[in-house]
Amino acid sequence: MVQRVLKLLNYLPPEFTYETSHILIKSGVINYRNYGIDMPIEINGRLIKNPIGLGAGIDKDGFLTPRIVRTGIGFITIGSVTLKPRTGNPKPRIIKYPGLKAMVNAMGLPSRGFLDFLVRLPGLVKEARKLGVYVIVSLAGFSIGEFLYMLDRIRVYDIDAVELNISSPTYHGSWLTDRKYLGDLLRLIEYFPKALFVKLPLGADMDFYRWIVDIANKRGYGLTIANTLPIRESRISVGYGGLSGYPIYPLVKALISKARKWGFGDLIIGLGGVMYGWQILDLMRNGANLVGVVTAFGFEGPFAFGRLFRELSMEVGERH
Repeated sequence: MVQRVLKLLNYLPPEFTYETSHILIKSGVINYRNYGIDMPIEINGRLIKNPIGLGAGIDKDGFLTPRIVRTGIGFITIGSVTLKPRTGNPKPRIIKYPGLKAMVNAMGLPSRGFLDFLVRLPGLVKEARKLGVYVIVSLAGFSIGEFLYMLDRIRVYDIDAVELNISSPTYHGSWLTDRKYLGDLLRLIEYFPKALFVKLPLGADMDFYRWIVDIANKRGYGLTIANTLPIRESRISVGYGGLSGYPIYPLVKALISKARKWGFGDLIIGLGGVMYGWQILDLMRNGANLVGVVTAFGFEGPFAFGRLFRELSMEVGERH
């Protein structure tokens, strides 16, 4: 019944869908029994149950984590969290294209703020640990100082990794156009004692990708490939947003493959356009270690994982 309600919500105003689905998840009315798939993988010395998880952008402040970790996923990315509280962009901020299995969003990095998040973080990690879920926190910063402050404070918490979101459309490309400043950031964070993932954009030039992949490879950082594709959308309040969902999947797959061909040897989280079980295996064959889901969750809620696990089980069964 709840699953039918979530599907119907997709044809109502997107902001209403977003807020109502979050209420349903936090309420605990959704049954997660029989979710999951057994595909153990070792990530930075930790054995997790499978390589499938939630990408950043769904649980921005960690309020959904205690419920989502029960869906059988292997990892969760919380955030992106910003240093200062942000309300984000004015509404409308989301446009859905159900027929294309895609959406455009310009949320504007809404966040209750980093210090507010730290208060809840120990409890979130505790819930994730009970179920063996790998915990990544995505941080978004508007300066080197903001990133360094957050990394210095979060290093003492029992998380597994931090994702550096330097590619949100909200930045208007500021991190991507000043290569020296971004290079300074990537040099200064090398001290961080936990795993780091750099979240790459879509739509950048090939020279930028070669440059940042080379830096990440030399410094031992992982990559999240990729963020949304910036496009214009007049129905969004700010006139632009990030395209996600099935149409960007070929771009994500190609970029992962190129990173491996360029000799990148560390971890890659494949993220973008994963709507079907076969795509999980496809991204892993092309070089992804972990595969994140965002837009499918945006359309189906946590039921997306149950469907993906079933489809993946069938794919794996047919190949053996």
